Amino acid sequence: MRTVRLESPFYNVSDDPNRVICDFLGFALSLRHLSGRRPAEELPELFSPTGRGMRLPDVFVAYRAEEPDDIPSELGEQFADEVSRKELWVLTRLQYGKAPDSAVVDGPELRHLLVEALAQRTAQTAS
Repeated sequence: MRTVRLESPFYNVSDDPNRVICDFLGFALSLRHLSGRRPAEELPELFSPTGRGMRLPDVFVAYRAEEPDDIPSELGEQFADEVSRKELWVLTRLQYGKAPDSAVVDGPELRHLLVEALAQRTAQTAS
């Protein structure tokens, strides 16, 4: 399982060479600025096994893969074969003029990373 560390103002996540998961955590924990809801109540809803994920037009998208075609082709067949057996989330950073960067994370690990990142952000702002 990956680990997350807040190195203010950014997150570092192990085994995240393109920093897609790092960026996801930063955006997800900033949703309160758009929705007005506390992350502790909003994130479990958005990223539950039946959650709708997150869409920031032209910036980032995070969604649950429900069929093999939901997995970006550049990530290979490995994940496409696992869609029917696992709860997989696709995280995609969108950048104008560049090919999108994506990562696939299973649901329990995604929620673990969100909880850890939120706890670190809360501890930082409390001190």
